[in-house]
Amino acid sequence: MRQRARIVVLLLATAVLALVPCAARAHLFHKTYEPPENQMTRDTRLLQLLLDDPRERFELARRVWDGTTRVRIKPGGFRRWLVRPNEPGMVFKADYQLHRWSASLKAEAGRIDGQYGTALVARIEHGLAARHRDAVKTALLEMYVVLLRELLETLWQHLDRPEATAALYPFVLRYYSVNLEGHLNTSRPLAATTARAALDAMARAFGDPETGAPPAPEGFDRQRRRLLRVLGEAVARP
Repeated sequence: MRQRARIVVLLLATAVLALVPCAARAHLFHKTYEPPENQMTRDTRLLQLLLDDPRERFELARRVWDGTTRVRIKPGGFRRWLVRPNEPGMVFKADYQLHRWSASLKAEAGRIDGQYGTALVARIEHGLAARHRDAVKTALLEMYVVLLRELLETLWQHLDRPEATAALYPFVLRYYSVNLEGHLNTSRPLAATTARAALDAMARAFGDPETGAPPAPEGFDRQRRRLLRVLGEAVARP
């Protein structure tokens, strides 16, 4: 099952990072670095904005969720267009080959349900139908904890490949920031501090080809487990 997750999971990185890994490595310790976006994180961010919209844009949120509509922010509101085959963003599979992501948040949640026996799709769709913002947001938080766990496991197994760590670690930061960081900052500030410390410590565990410093897999694994434990506790339903 884990092998399948490593192969199927979307280990998201941009084509730019794939082509210039040295530039990506230069950002690992830069505190003002903005992690890269991809279609899945864009859809997640826009879904959150729609859920919080006082005009209750639940129908549009549902179409973003199931991938039938892409939404772009514009001043004063949203602009949308139907998905076309040439619109999906570039992503990495576990073999680091470029592919286009033409799925949806719903499809990704369905993959997770099938892989781990969760019920994310049913919970999110019920929340959207009932116009229950918190139900949708809670399920999305749990979804991103799973995505982070899968991504970190593959990253841990490729610490000896600097180009892999350079391409994948920025998406660890994006997965955390797009859907988990805000929740922890507002509701669990101590957990947010611990999570950020774990993320920083994981970055320090990467090897440095320029100085010849080797990676520290045990240290990375320790901080990975620390982060996932904190996130699991923070998003656990009562």
